[in-house]
Amino acid sequence: MGNNKKILVIGSYNVGLACRTERIPVWGETLLAQNFSESNGGKGANQAVAASKLGGDVSFIGCLGNDKFGDDGINMLKEQNVDISTIFRSNKHTGVGFILLNNEGENCILVDSGANNDLVSEDVINTEKIENSDIVVFQLENNIDLIEELMKHSYYLGKEIILNPAPANRNARKLLKYAHIINPNETELLLLNNEDIHTKLDDQLCEELAKNLLKDGPEYVIITRGASGAMIVSANECIKVKGIKVTPIDTTGAGDSFTGGLAVALSEGKTMEESVAFANHVGAYSVTRHDVIPSLPTRTEINHFEQKESADNFG
Repeated sequence: MGNNKKILVIGSYNVGLACRTERIPVWGETLLAQNFSESNGGKGANQAVAASKLGGDVSFIGCLGNDKFGDDGINMLKEQNVDISTIFRSNKHTGVGFILLNNEGENCILVDSGANNDLVSEDVINTEKIENSDIVVFQLENNIDLIEELMKHSYYLGKEIILNPAPANRNARKLLKYAHIINPNETELLLLNNEDIHTKLDDQLCEELAKNLLKDGPEYVIITRGASGAMIVSANECIKVKGIKVTPIDTTGAGDSFTGGLAVALSEGKTMEESVAFANHVGAYSVTRHDVIPSLPTRTEINHFEQKESADNFG
């Protein structure tokens, strides 16, 4: 593992406050919920932990509040063997995500970014952490102008840049010129193309929309499509990677687990198709367990999962 590329995740940390409900309340309505839980989260932290648990050499840069939530986040990242030597703290509250889960395991999330908005590009650049990394991973839970500055800096340093354009944001289109790989889900693919998010997507339209994004600079667009798997689109080819059949319990963090798995596989020198297939297994495994961090597999767990899935298909 010592020769693997170093992965740096720059992004958000949020504490997740979750409960289960049959439906979302309308304005003015109160509903009873159940199964409240408090958990570590935030797309940046999730992706860093996902990559670390899979054996990646991972550092994380983010900004957490000087509060109990922030202390808990730092302790969690340490326990998961993520390098946090360049984490920043703020007098704002730690970011928080309010997660509503339905009985089918689907989720909707509200985020108050808090201290995440106090991350400063100059401070990050001065750490020289980007210079000492090989793969740099970004998401969209921080200020988009900050993300643009840090992506641009990483790009001109010649780093391999993965942009997970989530949460969905039309304004993220301006970031694509600095990314080598982007991995939107179907909703994010539509928004980046300024399309109606209710548009029904088939393989042909997915490919067309992905090729439209390639014009802005990325070498690869990897579309994650849930149970339908993923699609890898480059200038020269379009490859469909089959989905993994599982019974979902909690889909929160599935995209983050996929991104972490993708970064680790690429850091180990796997091909793009191999990397996406590996990330697909990581994402599928994560939805079969509750909460985000506890659902992220170790390398041993994902190896067993891949072997079982392969044996089931062969049988």
